Amino acid sequence: MARESVGELVRRLRLARGWSQQRLADALAQAAPGRVPPTRNDVSRWEIGTRSPREWLPFLALVLEVPRELLEAAKAVPPAEPAPRVLTVADFLPEGDPLAPLAVRTGRRIGAGQVADLTQRVHGLRLADDVVYGKDLIAPALRELRAAVTLYRQGTHTEQVGRELLRAIGELAQIAGWVASDAGEHAEAERIYRLGISAARAAGDGVLSGNVAGSLAYQWSNTGRPSDAVDLASAAVEEAGPDAPAKARALHLDRVAWAHTRAGQDRSAMTALGEASEALGQDSAGTESPSYLYWMDAGEL
Repeated sequence: MARESVGELVRRLRLARGWSQQRLADALAQAAPGRVPPTRNDVSRWEIGTRSPREWLPFLALVLEVPRELLEAAKAVPPAEPAPRVLTVADFLPEGDPLAPLAVRTGRRIGAGQVADLTQRVHGLRLADDVVYGKDLIAPALRELRAAVTLYRQGTHTEQVGRELLRAIGELAQIAGWVASDAGEHAEAERIYRLGISAARAAGDGVLSGNVAGSLAYQWSNTGRPSDAVDLASAAVEEAGPDAPAKARALHLDRVAWAHTRAGQDRSAMTALGEASEALGQDSAGTESPSYLYWMDAGEL
């Protein structure tokens, strides 16, 4: 019988106690009050083998009620499958920047009011997507997307307005890509999604770029590219970061779970789905989430 790595052992002991990863992180924080407390993400990384818990072994032994020697012995055992290099969302972008501003801008000045109007139209399109068939929305969605890109590239604006424009482009690309994918226009959808990822990254919005990347991963999951989908969906989780709003993190992990499911990786799918449920459980009435996540709830999971 193959010996367990320390991450596999920690996971088994945690589950045997009925603890979530967050519960284990909290127990460790209480056991070591003078140290910087570990996060749920730290526990996750220990369990999948991308980070070692060596400095936490005495405290893990304490809270999990096992001899330290047991964890020390497992520490020397490599994970059953060495973790591959973790891809980032940037690995999936084409060379060059499709949203580079023009060297000389001669267009009209764009103000916050125009960005606010664009944001309202973005939200209207998103609501329309809930009730209108994809093919009927492609034309208006692409029209808004092209207009927003033109505003950004040719208009003059402050840095803050520019970031808001990029966010609007990212959201529009997510909607237009989703609509095109739903209509079976997968190549067009991928092109649009990549534009949206570029825009969101240029705006410094990792949560949004993770959302757009997750949508592309979802398409790949359903069109015969499940392995690529796993890589991209996992990269989207990292892109959004551990401090992403609960609903966003749940959605990103849900994309990971779906990609694993389509790849026939049942155990990994269930792990990701459990983490998505955990993340969503941290959402509350007072938690602020991007408006485009209004539909994300336990029913979706």
